[in-house]
Amino acid sequence: MFDRPVLLILGVSDAVVDAIMGWEPGKSARMRRRYQHLTSRVLKDTAAKVGGLLWGTDQAEGSGAPKASHGPVPTELVVHVARLGERRVPCLHREHADEVVALWGEDWPDRTAEVEEWDRWGWEHQGPDGASAIRDRVPERAVVFHARALFLPGGERTATGGPEQWSMPTWDFETDRYTDRASAWRTARRPGTGQEVEAQVRGTDKMAVEVAFVEACAQAVDRARSPGKYGDTEEW
Repeated sequence: MFDRPVLLILGVSDAVVDAIMGWEPGKSARMRRRYQHLTSRVLKDTAAKVGGLLWGTDQAEGSGAPKASHGPVPTELVVHVARLGERRVPCLHREHADEVVALWGEDWPDRTAEVEEWDRWGWEHQGPDGASAIRDRVPERAVVFHARALFLPGGERTATGGPEQWSMPTWDFETDRYTDRASAWRTARRPGTGQEVEAQVRGTDKMAVEVAFVEACAQAVDRARSPGKYGDTEEW
């Protein structure tokens, strides 16, 4: 017969533990809190040992984080994190993290790309930037086309300091660059003494982006010449 801490260490869901142990509402929460002081390392190591006894895994002692092939207990306790430079993308399944790393490495061969293994408790409670969500599928990826132009207050086009049109493979976790729309555009007046108006377009359809870029530039010129029409401040 399982004891309370064994069930909790094995990662059995709260509802199942309550049913097995016959805990009443309120008492179950108190009992769970009693064992939550255990460190994530103790949880994972203990689970691996208990799992080996119960299911006969071939994992050698001290071999590191358990792998998916070693049964349900290690799998539940491990998060596979695709580390892409300074960004980390947590995945429930190792094959998803491997795919992200492989594609990222093809797109950006000069950048860091590797899979890290975190224990689940550690990721959910101590993960960087409070990122506790774990993906159960491969993130969305698309080639996104961009266009950008800059206009002076009188409407004259000026240099942007970079390319006006470009494209790049982008993932849905790169929210500043990713979109699944054919095209979308906006104009905005830059803060500061120059008060230039910027036109920005991005989308997954190159032709649609080019058409939208013409519209965006037309509005940017009008906005540069008539700031009051768009609610821009004139107190420069």
